[in-house]
Amino acid sequence: MKKITYTELFSAMLVFELGSAILFVLGISAKQDAWLSMIIATIAAFPLVYMYVVLFKKYNANLPQILEAAFGKILGKALSAIYAIYFLYIAARVTRDFDELNVGTIYKETPISAISIAILIVVLYYLMFDISVTIKSAHILLPTFIFLAIIQFFGVFNVTGISIKKLMPILNNGLAPVIKAAFPQILTFPYGELITFMMIFPEIHLKKDLNKYCMALVAATGLWLTINTVEIITSLGVAEAARSNFPFYQLVLIMKFGSFRNLDPFYAVEIVIGGVVKITVFTYAAIKTLQSIFDLKEYKFLLLPVGTIIYALSIIIADSYPLHILIGLKLTTVYIHVPLQIIIPLIVLILSFIKKPQKQQ
Repeated sequence: MKKITYTELFSAMLVFELGSAILFVLGISAKQDAWLSMIIATIAAFPLVYMYVVLFKKYNANLPQILEAAFGKILGKALSAIYAIYFLYIAARVTRDFDELNVGTIYKETPISAISIAILIVVLYYLMFDISVTIKSAHILLPTFIFLAIIQFFGVFNVTGISIKKLMPILNNGLAPVIKAAFPQILTFPYGELITFMMIFPEIHLKKDLNKYCMALVAATGLWLTINTVEIITSLGVAEAARSNFPFYQLVLIMKFGSFRNLDPFYAVEIVIGGVVKITVFTYAAIKTLQSIFDLKEYKFLLLPVGTIIYALSIIIADSYPLHILIGLKLTTVYIHVPLQIIIPLIVLILSFIKKPQKQQ
């Protein structure tokens, strides 16, 4: 494992968080108050992510090892198997997100299967090396994200019809829709997905200032996505943002920066970078979980079968894109994200105070 710095880890986690989240207006069910939902969810994300860091520090182990220490070997391995399936499932969901984006916007004549294969070839290539390669690559590519975000920030002011009035009136429908949009949807996506890094923290031997950098990450993600939400709503309006499959991409199509038009190829690069990093991290988490369950010395022989499973899932996961989104935002959030991202880690944390953790060597 090559040495990883905190700034490199921060960069990788930020690209991971933004990977597919920037494609959508999170919390659009709150209409023009979606940006408020984002802020509230971000505030709630601080204790959630802090819990992940505390568990890692208490046990000094990855997620399957923590589960075995907390629940015993049999139940711990059973829960670890559930997490392995979870990581595979979310990797497939993110792959399908980017399949649909590419087929629906840029490569309209290309089969979804071809896009999946192309993405997963890159992902599996990355995973032939240790995770530090992905982390360092994300760190190198983060300035591209920042540069394009700056262009987007200034470019939206040239969008015809942009108006801050589209965010008004604030809290017209009360606070309830804002809270409902924030919990559990935005809290679990993207913040709760950081549970995958519990499979990476033990690999990179960073511990002392991990809290500080993770809290900074939550703040940076919240700020970035809140600005992104405001830009989309003030440009497209609530109705169009809610109706569009990919409102971020639609904004890019109508955005201009000085005399430059048709900026979508540049943002396609940003989207691909984020997608590959996010899928790679989820796939790595799945493979490392399987390695831990079966006490394997090497995991690389799992790359092809795991990649094949993710490919198959990404194709059969839903018959249509609307169904894919419905499953992801409704069923997956409540019945998968909440138990695995919040409830089980919270139980483990409570048990860690009752029963002193045995730290892994």
